[in-house]
Amino acid sequence: MTKKNRDYNRNPYGSNQWEIRSDKEIQKIIDSYPRNWTKKDFRGEGKNNRSKILTRKETERLGLVFGHTGKSKQPLKDIYKHSTKESILQFEKKIIDENTFRNRARTKKQRDLMSVNAKRA
Repeated sequence: MTKKNRDYNRNPYGSNQWEIRSDKEIQKIIDSYPRNWTKKDFRGEGKNNRSKILTRKETERLGLVFGHTGKSKQPLKDIYKHSTKESILQFEKKIIDENTFRNRARTKKQRDLMSVNAKRA
């Protein structure tokens, strides 16, 4: 092919091009690794893995199911340990929802861990 050709494609036959993996192939790779791996672990940016297995564009595809996304919720029995009696009663009477109940327990836990001087400040 000559430069004067109107195609303007420098690689008309597509030699040496990257073949993209299908969603099924990528899902098979994801399923072969532990369920606690996140998208970052497959990209080599996470805590569980430092080697790159998938690209960023591959992990951002819609329809892929990863075993773990974000922080896992703490069980409710642990939330009850850090809650006040009033919050427990309100939650059981359905006055407050679960998210509010969890937030109250989290903030109370943080206050309990503070020193007396930090509480005064």
